[in-house]
This record gives sequence, structure tokens and C-alpha cells, in this order.
Amino acid sequence: MKKVIGFMIIIATFAFVGLAKAQATQSLADDVRTATVREMLIAGNYAYLLVVEEDEEIWLATTPHLVNDIKYDDVIEFLSEVEMKDFHSKALDRTFASLWFVSRIRVKENDEAVDAAQEKLL
Repeated sequence: MKKVIGFMIIIATFAFVGLAKAQATQSLADDVRTATVREMLIAGNYAYLLVVEEDEEIWLATTPHLVNDIKYDDVIEFLSEVEMKDFHSKALDRTFASLWFVSRIRVKENDEAVDAAQEKLL
């Protein structure tokens, strides 16, 4: 009987850990934001992107190596992490009223192109 109870506790623990991981993944997916690139400036240790998200212009800042594949008019996905108000960039000699620092950013995949590629494989 003790072995059965111990086994059930182990199963319940694994189920709880799996549920916690699934919830963490879901909340991460919920935090992904999408925007269109309108301008990109690289100065000092940062790349600054002016993007349009739901008809609102916002500025993002990230490391330059993360924007190598990003171009004007690309639709990007990113996770906003920290917002700085009245951030002054010494390299640009410019103050941003609001600037979001991001560490994850990528060009959004074109769902139609992915679907077409998958159809060719079938």
C-alpha cells in the first residue's frame, strides 16, 4: 500500500510540474507583441526601432546583433521587458519619451508562405 501511495505522489508531482510548464509557455505566448518596423537607428551599444503596433508608434531598444535580419516594413514579434520613460541616448543625443528594452525580437514568419511550403511537401 505504501508503494502505491508513493507512486501516486510521484505521478502527481510530474503532472503538477508539467502543468506549471504549460502555463509558463502559454503566458509567454500571450506576452508576444507584433508590430511593423518604420525606422531603425544603430548607435553605440543599442539598435533603436520605431515600430507601429495597433496604430501606435513606439520605440524599442535592443542589441544590434538581434536586428541583422530586420528591415523597414518587416512585421516583427518581440517581448517587451522594461519600459524607460524619458530615456536619453548619449550616442544619438536624443531623449525618448518612452522606450521599451527588448532582448527577444524576430521577423514574424509569413503564415501563408509556411502553409504553401507545407502543401508542396505533401
